[in-house]
Amino acid sequence: MISHKPTGSATTTNTAAAPSDEALIASARAGNSNDFGELVRRHSRQVYGMSFKVLKNREDAEDNLQNAFCKAYGKIQQFQGKSQFSTWLMRIAINEALMMLRKRRLECLTLGAGKDRDADDYEPKPEIRDSSADPERQYLTKELAAKAVDALQPALKYTFILQKAEGWTSQELAEALDITKETVKSRIFRARLRMRERLATLSKTEPLALHG
Repeated sequence: MISHKPTGSATTTNTAAAPSDEALIASARAGNSNDFGELVRRHSRQVYGMSFKVLKNREDAEDNLQNAFCKAYGKIQQFQGKSQFSTWLMRIAINEALMMLRKRRLECLTLGAGKDRDADDYEPKPEIRDSSADPERQYLTKELAAKAVDALQPALKYTFILQKAEGWTSQELAEALDITKETVKSRIFRARLRMRERLATLSKTEPLALHG
């Protein structure tokens, strides 16, 4: 468990102004875990709020909070200060939350498939086909879309997923990622453009791969 009660080093016990994030980061990069603990204290509420909004339950949000800060501590040497620490941290937390969501959905699909197999074993049913839909085409479309999303740059990917799949508003994304609403809209536009380009390329090759 990450400690939320740091002491010593860049963290001061007197009444002087609290050290900046930059000072704490420099100290943490030098190996001081106490000052990283102060960063945890400062940013945990924001990370937890985002985690809860994505994951929809307290337990998973708390796990994601811990996972995000553990990963951030392990990667602190990679933080170069090109963006705000809070933005960098939120990117890590969002990626962790999305991975947790993906794992949860895969587990649900696996359980659902198992139930379907059990039901088929004990109660055989005639195959029902929808003449208005081509199952292979539907499967292919879904697979191509997933590949197109996965190919997006991380910033575009998680902005697109959080808005279009999780229902975040542009304002919520702007606040969580510390960017403007215009930047959010720009990312969504660029994500759609990249996905169209990727889908156009994949649609030319994927059917051949399926029948190969």
